Amino acid sequence: MQKQQTRRRMEELGNPSMHLDQSDPIQSERFFSVHSLHYSLPDNQKILMLSGIVEVNLKAPGWSVESANANTYQEDLTLDLAVPNDLLGTGQSFKITQAVPYIGLNSLSGSAHTSWGVNNFLVKTESPVIHAIRLQANLDVSRSGEVLQRIAYQVTALGMVSN
Repeated sequence: MQKQQTRRRMEELGNPSMHLDQSDPIQSERFFSVHSLHYSLPDNQKILMLSGIVEVNLKAPGWSVESANANTYQEDLTLDLAVPNDLLGTGQSFKITQAVPYIGLNSLSGSAHTSWGVNNFLVKTESPVIHAIRLQANLDVSRSGEVLQRIAYQVTALGMVSN
């Protein structure tokens, strides 16, 4: 129930959004220290773990010393995280049954009165995965000049491979 409420809230936010696709040759340069592991489990199940760092450079638009205030600027983030090449064979997909995502601060710059946040995050699990796992989040950064430069992510997913 809580997962559905979070998903609805993210769809209703209407915040500006940033979409980064790890498979895109240009956008892939924003992903650092990328790691993946996957293991086969009984009953055709697999566990997949993805982690890394991604450059987001989130800063409140129109910021200047004169316009600085204590409010925060929010933006929705969508990360398409590439599935390892050796996870799936030709024509196969990965149906996620459970997922545990995490997003945390990796790098921030600005004043000594820094404010940032990860308000919520989720992994899209409705559709079978072929190329990428979609991680969505709502981030914020203070309007006092800080830049949320990089975030760390980790996704652990349990699922089944099917043809």
